[in-house]
Amino acid sequence: MPDSRVLTDIDHQRLFDLVERQGTASFGADTHLAIDALMDVLDFADLVPPQAVPGHIVTMRSRVVLMGQAPGSTRRLTLSYPHDDVSGGLSVLTPLGTALLGTRVGQQVNWTGLDGATHHAVVAAIQYQPEAAGQLHL
Repeated sequence: MPDSRVLTDIDHQRLFDLVERQGTASFGADTHLAIDALMDVLDFADLVPPQAVPGHIVTMRSRVVLMGQAPGSTRRLTLSYPHDDVSGGLSVLTPLGTALLGTRVGQQVNWTGLDGATHHAVVAAIQYQPEAAGQLHL
């Protein structure tokens, strides 16, 4: 069973709807693998109302800071939906995007990159979480 993740019930519904729409379209093997990985997260996540999600949880449209494997390697990104037009956005349908969804500050995330190698990073901070900012339906 995958690590327990926390999702808002709104994010869960939106992502489930996204999977349903994507699943009916004709996409490559990479997209199908991404959808399968996302479904694993959706199937096992702990669901909470948006107003009850702790501020240290990565939700959709959260801006996060990742500390990479190499000393001093920091990455800032916004977890986004595939259709979002966000500077620094990372789609939830990427391996890293799916790995981040529902994780906590301080947690290590692992994902397989396009190069086939396993990568690791730690969620160092959440600079912005919509729910913590009172934007419960963003």
